[in-house]
Amino acid sequence: MTLLEFLDRIGERRANRPPRPPRDIRQLIGFAFMAGYYLMVWSFARSAVPGANKDLIRDAMLTLGPAVGLIVGAMFRSDAKEEQAAVNTGEAFRAVTAAAKAGAGTEALSEGDTVRLERDQR
Repeated sequence: MTLLEFLDRIGERRANRPPRPPRDIRQLIGFAFMAGYYLMVWSFARSAVPGANKDLIRDAMLTLGPAVGLIVGAMFRSDAKEEQAAVNTGEAFRAVTAAAKAGAGTEALSEGDTVRLERDQR
C-alpha cells in the first residue's frame, strides 16, 4: 500500500463515519469559573490577608458565591427529569387533542347560553 492509498482510505473513513455531537462550551466555562473561585478561596485561606483588603475580599466572595452556586447547579442538574417532564407534557397534549376530537360531535356552549349549576344538598 502506498502513502497516497493510505491517505485516500483515511479520507473515506472520515467521510463515512457518523457526525460528532456538537461540543458544549458552557460546561468548560462553568468549570473554569468554579475552579477559579475555589482557587481564590484557597489562596486567601492559606495566606495572611492585609486588613485593608479584608472588606474587598469579603465583597468579592459574597458577590461571586451565588454565581458559583448557579453554575454548579446547572452543571449537575438531572437531565432525565427534564426529559421525563417533556414526555409527560407531550402525552398531555395528545390526550387533550384526542378529547377535543372525540367531543367534536357534541353541542358546545355559545355566547348567550344559560347554564345552571346545582349544589349537592348533603
